[in-house]
Amino acid sequence: MDERASQLVSAWLDGLSLDGRRTLYTLLDELCGGMDVSRHNPFGFLRLRAEFETSGELFGCTLPELRDAVAVSLGDALPASGRPRSALESLRDEIASRGHPDFRGVEGE
Repeated sequence: MDERASQLVSAWLDGLSLDGRRTLYTLLDELCGGMDVSRHNPFGFLRLRAEFETSGELFGCTLPELRDAVAVSLGDALPASGRPRSALESLRDEIASRGHPDFRGVEGE
């Protein structure tokens, strides 16, 4: 992240409460990990991703850089991911370890 983007993000984060920054970090972390964050937002994943990408464009940084800046602003107060695995996360793990259900047992492919 360049100096201008860093200053803009810092100024923006200074106006957010600790809880607001923790929520923002959680959302950005899930977005950067490709997880389904629609449970956090009534507009759904695509709308939320578009909102964050627009924020990144305004600041001149990527989503991971924005997430990292929020993490720095939280210091030791980073939220722990204590939530249960979503159905999407569980399915991704199953496919990664056992293959896609539609292609299990198909030989020659």
